Amino acid sequence: MRAAVIAFALGACAFGIALFAAGLALGVVAQSGGWPSFRIGFGSLTLFEFTRAGGTTSTTFGSGMTVAAILGGALNAGAAACLSRRAG
Repeated sequence: MRAAVIAFALGACAFGIALFAAGLALGVVAQSGGWPSFRIGFGSLTLFEFTRAGGTTSTTFGSGMTVAAILGGALNAGAAACLSRRAG
């Protein structure tokens, strides 16, 4: 049980950091490339939103980032459980 909780926490943190870094990189590319406004998400869960209005731009990270990080942690914990069953 303890190994699964550790795997979940590490996976959620790693996945969240990777999503955040990817969102920052996407925001920089969208800003420099002159892209129009766009949103990335699933239904009402927004992962990332880039808005261009007049002479200003904004980059917003939504609540979907937390949900995606939790799902990444759950996948990591599941993979750790499968690997521990095979090893033991």
